[in-house]
Amino acid sequence: MLYCKQCGTKLPDDARFCSACGTALVLEAKPFETHRVLKVSGKPKVTVTNIAPGAVEVKRGSKGEVTIDVDLRVPEDLDWSVSQDGDTITVACHVRTGHWGWPPYMFGIGPRADFSILVPEEADLSIESRAGRIAIGGVNGVISAESAAGTINMQDCEGTIRARTKAGSVTMENVKGTITARSSAGSIRFNGALSKSESWFRTSLGSIEIALKGEQDVMVEASTNLGSIKCIPELADARYERNRYSGRIGAGAGRLIVETNAGSIAIRQ
Repeated sequence: MLYCKQCGTKLPDDARFCSACGTALVLEAKPFETHRVLKVSGKPKVTVTNIAPGAVEVKRGSKGEVTIDVDLRVPEDLDWSVSQDGDTITVACHVRTGHWGWPPYMFGIGPRADFSILVPEEADLSIESRAGRIAIGGVNGVISAESAAGTINMQDCEGTIRARTKAGSVTMENVKGTITARSSAGSIRFNGALSKSESWFRTSLGSIEIALKGEQDVMVEASTNLGSIKCIPELADARYERNRYSGRIGAGAGRLIVETNAGSIAIRQ
């Protein structure tokens, strides 16, 4: 039998909350780990949907294979799967319906799923994490990362890249390509080079810092309702309007849109 540490009530062994005072019970974690190596012949497409608390980390690995390491806490309360169809690999995990609510997560208990994945340098990724951070490093391709309640970090990536988080920051270091970055309540930092296409960075509550590397060729449109806008050095053909700053870098073949509702903007070349 279990006993509530808050009020001392005797409880059944499978209890998750105290029936008398409602206190969430801290259960002993039951970890589970697995390691899988999947062979691929071309450029793989890897989709990860983690609808459970936990992090997803994807890094550059060996050519011709995708390696997946799974670390689960309270695995009996998680449904997860790894499937392969040619060069398409799908990873999914979610908490079983009715087993846990939000109170246990707030106290750091309950089920958790962490995924560490190695992919070839050339790979397409679609990563979703409901309640955890996403980290991607050294991958080139079409990359999409979305977190409902966590940070997104990318480093040494190249391609068509999309990052979105509702409650966290977005950081991109040495990233190249066509970029879309959005945060509802967090800052955005970008260091890298943009393609001659349209890239945009938007946040509702937070600052945006962009450091451009190499020879750039974009038209810039930056705006904020509550904050300052700085560009070093000054843009060519610069125009200042109320809460808005625009101009050109190079010939202006591409387009860079930077918007925040309540934060400052800094663009450096």
